[in-house]
Amino acid sequence: MHESEHSNPKDRTLFVQTEASYNLSMTHLFLQEAHSMISFRKALTKYLIPLTTLGVVAPAMAQVPQDRVRTHHKKTDRQSGLSVPVPVGVATATAGNLTPGQTERINVRAVHSGTEAAALDEQRRSVGVASVMSREQLERAPETNLSDILTRLPGVSAYSDMGGGQAATGESQYMTIRGLDSSYNAYTLNGERIAPADPSTRAISFDMLAPYGITSIKVSKSTTADMDGDAIGGAIDIRTPTAFDFSGPYQKVTLQGQLNDKAAQIGTQDLGGTAQVEFARRFGKDGQFGIYATGYYSSKNVLADAVSPNTAYAPTLLSQAGVTSLNQASQLSTQQLKYDLFSSAIKRYGGSLSLNYKGDNQEVYFLGTYGQYNVQMNDNQVSLRGADPSYNANGIYQSADATRGQYFETDDSAQLLTTQKLGGITRTDDWTINYDVFNSYGVQSSPNQVEASMYGNTTVTGPFMSDVANTTLPRLMASSAAMSQLYNQNTDRFWKTQGRDSQSTADMFGIHADAAYRFHSDILKSVVFGFKISDTQREAWRHPYFHDDNNFVYDGPFFGGENWAYNNAAGPVIGNIPGRNVNAFSGAAGDFRLLDRDWVKNTTVPYKYQNDPNGAGNYTKNDWNANTSRGSERIYAGFVELNLQAGPVDIHPGFRYEYTDFDGSHWKSNGDDATGEFIKVRQSYGMPLPYLNINYRPTDYSVLRFSVRRSLTRPAFGLINGATSLTLDSLTNRVISVSQPNPNLRPTTANVFDLSGELYNRHSGVLSASLYYKQIQKFIFTSVSGTSNSATLGGNVPTNAYTNNGTEYQMPMNGGSAILEGIELNAQQPLYFLPRWLSGFGVNGNVTLQHSNAKSNVTGHPDTALPRAPSLMYNVGVFYNRGPVHFDLNYNYTGTQLLSVDSSLPDFYLQPTRRLDLSVKYKFGWGLTGTLAMQNLLNTPAYWETMGKKKTYLAYDGSANGAFVQTGRMYLVGLSGQF
Repeated sequence: MHESEHSNPKDRTLFVQTEASYNLSMTHLFLQEAHSMISFRKALTKYLIPLTTLGVVAPAMAQVPQDRVRTHHKKTDRQSGLSVPVPVGVATATAGNLTPGQTERINVRAVHSGTEAAALDEQRRSVGVASVMSREQLERAPETNLSDILTRLPGVSAYSDMGGGQAATGESQYMTIRGLDSSYNAYTLNGERIAPADPSTRAISFDMLAPYGITSIKVSKSTTADMDGDAIGGAIDIRTPTAFDFSGPYQKVTLQGQLNDKAAQIGTQDLGGTAQVEFARRFGKDGQFGIYATGYYSSKNVLADAVSPNTAYAPTLLSQAGVTSLNQASQLSTQQLKYDLFSSAIKRYGGSLSLNYKGDNQEVYFLGTYGQYNVQMNDNQVSLRGADPSYNANGIYQSADATRGQYFETDDSAQLLTTQKLGGITRTDDWTINYDVFNSYGVQSSPNQVEASMYGNTTVTGPFMSDVANTTLPRLMASSAAMSQLYNQNTDRFWKTQGRDSQSTADMFGIHADAAYRFHSDILKSVVFGFKISDTQREAWRHPYFHDDNNFVYDGPFFGGENWAYNNAAGPVIGNIPGRNVNAFSGAAGDFRLLDRDWVKNTTVPYKYQNDPNGAGNYTKNDWNANTSRGSERIYAGFVELNLQAGPVDIHPGFRYEYTDFDGSHWKSNGDDATGEFIKVRQSYGMPLPYLNINYRPTDYSVLRFSVRRSLTRPAFGLINGATSLTLDSLTNRVISVSQPNPNLRPTTANVFDLSGELYNRHSGVLSASLYYKQIQKFIFTSVSGTSNSATLGGNVPTNAYTNNGTEYQMPMNGGSAILEGIELNAQQPLYFLPRWLSGFGVNGNVTLQHSNAKSNVTGHPDTALPRAPSLMYNVGVFYNRGPVHFDLNYNYTGTQLLSVDSSLPDFYLQPTRRLDLSVKYKFGWGLTGTLAMQNLLNTPAYWETMGKKKTYLAYDGSANGAFVQTGRMYLVGLSGQF
């Protein structure tokens, strides 16, 4: 259906201005009411529901009535059964007032997949609340990883943690929808599930998904019965192109170079680049066959600096030394600090292939993808360690003396994801049948992870005190003579190493089929029913290099030497180890040397898995198997969904049932430090999942939606059937933290309600307001306590390891009930009505305000926020698109997030992330386009974890290095040619 515009241009301008003023007032009222975050239900009942309804219906009624619209080539939307008008974002030519003898001429523009207009059109026609990002939008973004690009969508955020140093790459790894942890989402590629290789989460690592060769991404916030049921947060579907997405033959070459400014400042490797080739062709007598292929290779180098405490906090004042919880102390001190420089060399490569046949009544396709992500990461650390702490005569906490330490670790990561889907679509009269078989295979590994420790016999006399006035760069303070001695790197010698290899895999096979029957009735339009069966085989292991993950001493017993103590090491002094000195941390860490990774690895890797009877000990069966787990998960699902239509209202009731059958095994030691056996774990449960989606479409460009559904999230494989892992102090063998699985975890369930109103126009403009409410039961969170939840530490426990009151025990737990409620506003408008060149400007923005409350069942924390559920997220952007010039400036903000709940310490939080990005493109002609882009213009931190909600104290997290992490800016320049 296409429109001819006969209205007066002045009337149309007046309507646009009136509509904009009305919606601006409505948005301001929402923000004013929601800002306090005190009474969401009051705002819901008093303002949001009536204003959302009015904001859609009233402007919609002012649009051209349908009986005045000329129609051509009417097309039926398979989802809603409604007539499809001119796609959103596509303006049509006007006939104007015809004089006698003139012929009316109407131009029709086709909209191809991958355009912003097509994305908005799909979003408008969707059965549920959704956001769609097009290929055009992906290519305009300056980021080179997909997760950071998707944060521009309303209610979508991304994060990384420092457990494996991922945040030090400057890239986000996991996605959240409306503030729920990434485990609560369903992830699909071309409509079928992606195998989650990470055993600790149901989330997908977006490291393996490069933003190349993608035609669109759909984020569904209210799902339907034909979609996977484990989507409390929502579902993310990534689509790759086919030859039928292009108007004709297509080939494109893209080249890009990039520079990391922090690496350039320090003097490490700072350059990178990207190359991509795309090809699409249709062939056959009627062009019914198609092939699309793409391949890409990307590399970049990033340097990050990170600071964090190296031991637990204590009350600064003697008068508060007896408090039972650090929450009760007015001021805290830590007597040990660590400073890390992470250098990362990142490589991505892969591609996708689509083979298609499209006949009148039959389609057959094969879709395949391959993605590899490799990081070679070095972590160089200097630690300043106050010792013999006590309170001085003034009642202030201090250390009598201090020592210096140095640490090095290779924290490499190799990730792989492949997907294959073979299927077809058959149409016969009123039947449409979809069917496919699919496979997804994922790998995450950390090969040859080696860590080295360097200490000396020099103890520097203090006293030493910690200075936390600069909360992001704390220092130890003492006399200048004492600090000069403490900073000297040559007081330390190379002492010992440890090492390990680890890997986890997930191999998913499945079959899916559904059938839709179209009725010839006024109300019941169609029924869809189908099934899906998947079987995922999982395995995870972590093999220490030496018995009980013990120390492998440099020039020690394995080589005929002594079992040297840390303060009498036999290795070279730091300054004589291959590497080079750099200036870092404004001198707070003293001498800082970056060690040669090959030299360190060669001290250890050639000797892994060997006996060291007089040193680390003899390698045993328990060493090899202690961190090994295997499992199989089978999911059987069936669904039915109706499509009802009554005038402008389409109703989609549905029902889905999913049955989960999981069995696994993990190693349990017999307690003799040598033998053990695999013990079995099993879970099975069924879950009925009802759905209801209702859409009221008063005009072709407006829709009011309501949905209610039930959903679930299954516990991750490694959380119920994993190994216990320990983090130790390399000097004292004190167990810093213990992470344990919980075989009694149950799935999280939720009732999810959504209400939204959306208003579109023909100039890629959209205004929407959404409200959501989630009732969650048995949510999963990380409990941190000072006492063990298990009778044994499990795993590989190094010789002479011990725990004390500072040891943290972490275990996933089911909480009680929780709620998440929020408001989401989104607007985009090209300013086409401005004069001349100014008409190329446009603005966009979205804001999500939400509130969560959860019953954790943790002592001292009966009520808490949901983990990773910020109360505020927003994007503000301005763009220009006219002639050969396009630029896009976007500011992204994600508010404070709860990370873990502690029974005796202040909880751990992730501080707000802020990011300003700029991308500029210029079309030179001849198919050539140049690009200049800058990421993180404001040089904001990539990661900032604190103890407590305020920014006063950096978190002491024994399982990670780095609480305040900065990765600098990234500059990119590129050239693409389309021929």
